[in-house]
Amino acid sequence: MARALWSGAIAFGLVNIPVKLYGATETKDLSFTTLHATCMTALKRPYICPKDNVPVDSKEMVKGFEYAKGQYVILKDEDFEKIPLEATKALEVAGFVDATEISPLYRERNYYLGPEEISLKPFELFRQALMRTGKVALARAVLWKKEQLVAISPFNGSLVLTTLMYQDEVKPPPEPPATRPVVISDAEIDLALQLIKTLATEFDPSKFRDRYRDALMALIQAKVEGKELPSVTKVETRPTQDLMAALKASLEAAKAS
Repeated sequence: MARALWSGAIAFGLVNIPVKLYGATETKDLSFTTLHATCMTALKRPYICPKDNVPVDSKEMVKGFEYAKGQYVILKDEDFEKIPLEATKALEVAGFVDATEISPLYRERNYYLGPEEISLKPFELFRQALMRTGKVALARAVLWKKEQLVAISPFNGSLVLTTLMYQDEVKPPPEPPATRPVVISDAEIDLALQLIKTLATEFDPSKFRDRYRDALMALIQAKVEGKELPSVTKVETRPTQDLMAALKASLEAAKAS
């Protein structure tokens, strides 16, 4: 059974749904250890050699891959350049797919792509072609000493490159608790659909802020200024017992607001 990273609840109107958070992906990059070049001992931060008990300068560091306990093979920058991959300096497009075909689980990080001065026209042609067809480009590229699968999509007059996870980096969902089968009545699903329809909105990121970061900065500022720390009101989230009653009350509250 996978270990939960966090537990809490989804607050859906007045319905509280207790949930646990599990890791959905795991990177399978090769991990390298920073070694002291003179004695091949793994360094500890702040980069002190535990064997020689001396601070180690960056010029005296090498990268080693631990192939057996305490045994390393050394790799230099020029070794990475010898890896026999065709697309080492290119975003090699492998095909075009609908954006909806790429599950959110596979999306990792986003980056902007910008054209060189000499490539303004082909860049804009490529962007408009993607925009008009509703497609995103799937490509391969060697970035940060790893062959990445990426998606290239148009966004706000530019192009966004999204790094994607590989299939063997995506974990299966956790197994549900072994209890009796869940039965949802027509009335319950109808109320849930009405509540979603009532609360439907357009995504406007300007309406959202990182409230935790703001509160943390306020706490830090209070400590710096020697002020009394703000009080915290803890809200308990309890599982909903009467689902129909909670859905009806949620729908009424949503309509009223």
